[in-house]
Amino acid sequence: MTTTRTLTQPRRVRRSKDEWRQIFARFERSDQTIEQFYAQQGLALSTFSRWRQRLRTDCREAVQGSPEAVFVELSRGDAPCAVTSPWDVELQLGNDIFLRLRQSPC
Repeated sequence: MTTTRTLTQPRRVRRSKDEWRQIFARFERSDQTIEQFYAQQGLALSTFSRWRQRLRTDCREAVQGSPEAVFVELSRGDAPCAVTSPWDVELQLGNDIFLRLRQSPC
């Protein structure tokens, strides 16, 4: 049994991970919904969604596999302190990962 391609079927395009990263970067910069973006780009929703999930998973694995935690210190700079009472916020992100934010009085 042989399969023939009709003239109306689009040719299948294979893209690399880097090309998909560039596509998602363009999507993030656009003010379009997912549906508008993939339709304009001529992409299939299933392919768009599958690559989006794959790249997210790769990113999570890279972060979880890193030997050290990455911390960024934020400072107020020269801004005046308007906090009168301390506060704590803790977010449980899953997989035993927590984000803790604390503000102490000046």
